[in-house]
Amino acid sequence: MGTGQAGHQEFDVVHEAIVGAFGLPPGKLFVSVKGDPTLRETAANRPRQESRIDRQAAQVLETCELLLRKTGCYGIYIGFNSSEVRTESVFNPFHYEIHDAEAIIRPGYVERHFVRVPYQKKMKIIRQLRRAVQTGPLREYLPEHWRTLMDQQREEWQPLAKKDIREIMQSFNRLRSIEGYYLRNAAVSLSQGIVRASFNCDGTYIVNSAYFPQFVEENTP
Repeated sequence: MGTGQAGHQEFDVVHEAIVGAFGLPPGKLFVSVKGDPTLRETAANRPRQESRIDRQAAQVLETCELLLRKTGCYGIYIGFNSSEVRTESVFNPFHYEIHDAEAIIRPGYVERHFVRVPYQKKMKIIRQLRRAVQTGPLREYLPEHWRTLMDQQREEWQPLAKKDIREIMQSFNRLRSIEGYYLRNAAVSLSQGIVRASFNCDGTYIVNSAYFPQFVEENTP
């Protein structure tokens, strides 16, 4: 993957959070994290093995897109190597679920495990839940500067446009098909507005979700 573009910051030795309480570092569209040097140096010598997701990638990604667009799911992790799909829902925000990639595309599975919710109502609930926590009884424990920053971030928060989810999910297919350095796992968080992509070289990129399609375009053949 390319480096050196505007909005980029690389973390070799981290003194601050890569993604902190207030999101990506100010002014950064994405950051990258180097992984295990052993994995990095041997990536080209490790042939890619087709996973169960690869055999049905289009259907799996389409289902994951549906979960983000039409159900209470606000966060999703896709493990292309492990065929694991992990989801977070507004109905139980302090808990996550783990699903098998082949299971979620079976008839009736989504209806059994997920609840349909209009997208804008889900975004409204995320905003309301955040406000309830940050202005509730726990507020007295926050340092004053944290209160100010959280209040500002909460007021400025803009949810990812529903129409952009499809392009993000389809970008995963493109990154997965890169020769040599391909996508190993990926995650989307609607509440944080970030996309996380990790590759077989053990490097990871954390990208502003609105910028992600452009990021993929700039970093793929």
